[in-house]
Amino acid sequence: MNIECPGCKAPNTFNPTGITQAGERIICNSCKRPFLIKSRPSAEEQTRDKVLVANANPHFCSAIKDFLSGRGFEVILAKDGIEALQFLEINMPPHIVLVDVALSGMYGFEICDFIKNNERLKHIKVILLASIYDKTRYKRMPTSIYGADDYIEMHHIPDDLVPKINKLLGRDENIVRSPLKAHAMEFEAVVIYEERLSEKIKDIATQDIKVKMPEKGGKDSAHEEAKRLARIIMSDIILYNQEAVESGLRNGNLLELLKADIREGQAYYAKRVPADVRKGTAYLKNAFEELIAKMRKEIGV
Repeated sequence: MNIECPGCKAPNTFNPTGITQAGERIICNSCKRPFLIKSRPSAEEQTRDKVLVANANPHFCSAIKDFLSGRGFEVILAKDGIEALQFLEINMPPHIVLVDVALSGMYGFEICDFIKNNERLKHIKVILLASIYDKTRYKRMPTSIYGADDYIEMHHIPDDLVPKINKLLGRDENIVRSPLKAHAMEFEAVVIYEERLSEKIKDIATQDIKVKMPEKGGKDSAHEEAKRLARIIMSDIILYNQEAVESGLRNGNLLELLKADIREGQAYYAKRVPADVRKGTAYLKNAFEELIAKMRKEIGV
């Protein structure tokens, strides 16, 4: 399929099946300037409640898209924090953002902080998604949800997500809207204004470049899953113990306050992650140190 460059009007060929909901950045064959290819929403979609779902698990993203689309919502997917922020910066804001607490690129509380401190975006309702690593571990509400409007645990989505969204949008919690009808996909070219991208995105993108190449031997997927589990474990500990975390950071006794939770997290990690992946790696320790460093910056200690 061809589309005109919004700058020089030269035709550019692209594969429509490869265009994600956040859009695809390409370089013009003629003038070499970058632009964004986006799907043009139908008139029906423009009247629908829009939900941005930020989660690294493609299987979950596919399932949640089907789940919410079948209940009348327009769903946009982002695989990490950078993609989520790029969508928020460039596109019309969604009504709801469902963001994974352990999101890669940025943690969920960082996305929430970005939204709530942005004049153009602060009206968006944010729901933190907790991918509880051990469903028997926590039987209490989080002590805080970092400025988000609500939170939900992944296993409660089928029953609780739509009522929570309706409540946040000021509607009857039990309303279920009709599914979107299929329509012919159309695309549009959008000029990319680099100045519209926040400095926060640029900083994170720079940090991302430092990531080492995956290991050879077919084990890279296992290592990525181990890193993901480590982020989930540590995010859970922080989410459900925020008051203790803030107190520990201010008073210098964080490890003492969290030692029981950390010990249980370590045991769970050891049980779930093969020994050959754990050997020579420190993904759990790294996730903890990264998250705590972000928390120190967040509360100013």
